[in-house]
Amino acid sequence: MSRKEEVRKRRRRSRIISGITAGVAVVAIGILGSTLYYNSHFKMTSIDGVNVSGMTVAQATEKLNDDAVKAKPNYIVLKSSQVKVDKDNVEQLFSTRNSMSMMTKQQFDAGNVISKKQQKYRLTKILPKFKNKIDKINASREQTVNSTVNLVNGKAVVKDGKQGTELDKQWMVKQFKKQAKSELVISVPKKQKEYDKPNSKAVKHQHVKLNNLLDNTVKVKTPTTTWTFKARNYVTDAKQLQNGTYQFGSTKVAARVKALAKKADTKGKPVTIRTHNKRKVKVPGGTYGWEINQGLFTRNIVANLQSGRSKTMNLKHYVQGTGYGKKGVGKTYVAVDLKNLREYVYVNGKLKVKVPVMSGTLSGGNSTPTGAYYIMYKDRNATLRGKNDDGSKYASPVNYWEPITMSGVGLHDSPWQPSYVYGNPSYRAHYHSHGCINNPPSLMKKVWANTKAYEPVVIYY
Repeated sequence: MSRKEEVRKRRRRSRIISGITAGVAVVAIGILGSTLYYNSHFKMTSIDGVNVSGMTVAQATEKLNDDAVKAKPNYIVLKSSQVKVDKDNVEQLFSTRNSMSMMTKQQFDAGNVISKKQQKYRLTKILPKFKNKIDKINASREQTVNSTVNLVNGKAVVKDGKQGTELDKQWMVKQFKKQAKSELVISVPKKQKEYDKPNSKAVKHQHVKLNNLLDNTVKVKTPTTTWTFKARNYVTDAKQLQNGTYQFGSTKVAARVKALAKKADTKGKPVTIRTHNKRKVKVPGGTYGWEINQGLFTRNIVANLQSGRSKTMNLKHYVQGTGYGKKGVGKTYVAVDLKNLREYVYVNGKLKVKVPVMSGTLSGGNSTPTGAYYIMYKDRNATLRGKNDDGSKYASPVNYWEPITMSGVGLHDSPWQPSYVYGNPSYRAHYHSHGCINNPPSLMKKVWANTKAYEPVVIYY
């Protein structure tokens, strides 16, 4: 090799070494610069979904607090729910981040800064407003209607629903509650409510639910027997409501209640009593007796049938009137014999008082009505008012007053009557009452002591 060639080689090696040295120096300077830079800046980092790569702690803190409340398409962002991140929290995340690889993007959660007090505030103060906001949005949107399983003429029929545009409030509230524990700002996606299609699990579940309801039974205890209502036998139409419950039709239940009431009601029906001389007398119906409140009774039977559980009802809670549970008038009552003008007070089957009385006429405007009545109330020192046959008014003070009709017929003492007229039918044409049962003042106190309000008074001839 010539000297000239050797010189060229040495020069080439020198240039290569110089280049390598320079490159190493550049890399070293770059590494040093990068190290110095990331000593104060985040590497590839995301905090709560916000990209803070290349930012200082101060810059990242500012961006986290600014970006959190920015509007998002198809989201409801609740700015009032914002919990601001302070520098100390981000500094702590920065310290953790700075020791990690630069080539891997790291994600951090700043939600641990949300206190229990802030969570409570969100759920008690902000959530109601959030719900109200959804309601206002839904007010102008088309309602979503789920498919339903209805009972039509005794057969289960599926009615297809309809997909609307309303928001799924239930789902969105659930998301709110979840975010209330972790997110710096609650922002809930506007999810559209989807309807239950005819072949969905929800509809299949309703089939089962309806069938179970139709097996429900209501039993009604009466004084003499038990009535049974099985839903399958008395419900032919049922409408599924939006909450999944059912509204049963009441037509067949009402018809049976009407038929049962016709047989069971005693109000206005004749009663048979055995008089003091053991004679059986059939007395026409009056105000005494009870009757089923058919509307209330029907509604409660239907409500129990559709409640999903069998139940036993007691008829006594659905009747109105007097004497429920008694056979006829029972063993405690007042009997008035108009033919012989005698009054008999029985208590538990025992004759307590026997009184001669004066009645009204047997016909005409002053007649005493026959029938089964009851003592409406008892009043001491009352004044009875009305009109005489000549049209003049009367006002008669009495010590004891027990009315039995709304027209003013009742039992009372009558100090204006001569003592000899009581129990004497021959004087009735001239000394009769205006329809009441006049008792001698000396005996009326005993009648009063042995009678109570709502007890039957049976008047016969």
